[in-house]
Amino acid sequence: MTTEPETQPTEAERWAGEMGEKWNAHVDRFEGMLAPIGEALIAAARFQPGDHVIDVGCGAGWTTLEIAGHVGPKGRATGLDISPTLIRTAQVRAVRLGIENVHFQVGDASVAEVEGAPFDYLFSRFGIMFFADPHAAFTHLHGFLKPGGRAMFACWGPQAQNPWVVEVMGLVQKYVDLPPPPPRAPGPFALGEEDYLRDILGKAGFKDVTLTPYRGDQYIGGPGSNAASATRFLKETLFVGEALKNLPEERQKEAEAELTKLLARHEKDGSVRMGGMAWFVGAKA
Repeated sequence: MTTEPETQPTEAERWAGEMGEKWNAHVDRFEGMLAPIGEALIAAARFQPGDHVIDVGCGAGWTTLEIAGHVGPKGRATGLDISPTLIRTAQVRAVRLGIENVHFQVGDASVAEVEGAPFDYLFSRFGIMFFADPHAAFTHLHGFLKPGGRAMFACWGPQAQNPWVVEVMGLVQKYVDLPPPPPRAPGPFALGEEDYLRDILGKAGFKDVTLTPYRGDQYIGGPGSNAASATRFLKETLFVGEALKNLPEERQKEAEAELTKLLARHEKDGSVRMGGMAWFVGAKA
C-alpha cells in the first residue's frame, strides 16, 4: 500500500490560517515593528481628501484606519485580507475608534471581487509578495483601479540587504540546515529583484513605475522589546521556532541563548534595532 506524499500548504493557505492566527496573537508587536515603514509609505502615497482606496493585505487594519483619516469623510478606505481572523480584529478596531469611512473584506487579492471597485488608489504594506502567480495576480490588482488610478506599495528588497533577516538566519543555520527557497518563490523576498518587479508590473498594465529604496531600522519584537523578549518573539512568530523545533531541548536553549546575545548587540535606546531595506513602488493604472 502506498501513501500519497504530504502536500504543504500554499502561502495563501498559511496566511488564511496559521499565519493569520499567529499575526493576530502578536498584532501589537508586529505592527510596532513595521510602524516606521507604514508611516513612511503612507506619507509617500500623498492621499487626497475624497480618495477611495483599497488596502491589499491589510492585516488587522492599522494602515487602512490610518488611510481613512487621510482621505476624510468624503473618502473611503477598503481593507482586503485573506485572513478572517485579522479582518475580524480590523472590524473591531474600526468600531472601537468610531471610524466609519472604512470597509473590511475577506478575500484572496489575486482573484477576489471587491466591493467598491474600481478605486482611485491601490495601497499595500507588505501584502503583495505571496502570490503563487504574481503576473496573473498583478493583472487582477490592476483591474481594481480606475483608468489613471494610482498605486503605492512596499515589498522587501533583496534579502542580502536586510541584516535583520541575514544575521538571524546565519545564526540559525549554525544549528540546522536551511535550504534556500527557490528564486522568486512566494514569500517575503519574492519581489526583491528590481527587473523582475518591473516586468510583472509592466505586463500587468501599470505604467510610470518608480522604485525607491527605503532603509531604516526594524524594531525586532516592536519598540521597547529587549534582547530576551525579541528572542521570544522571533521564536514564537517567525521562522526561528519552526526551524529549531526538532532539535533536542538542550540545543534549542543553546541556539536561543546565542540569538539573545546577537540581538543584545543591537539594543539601542531600549529597543532591538536592526537594519532593513524595502522598495517603495509607485505606479499608475
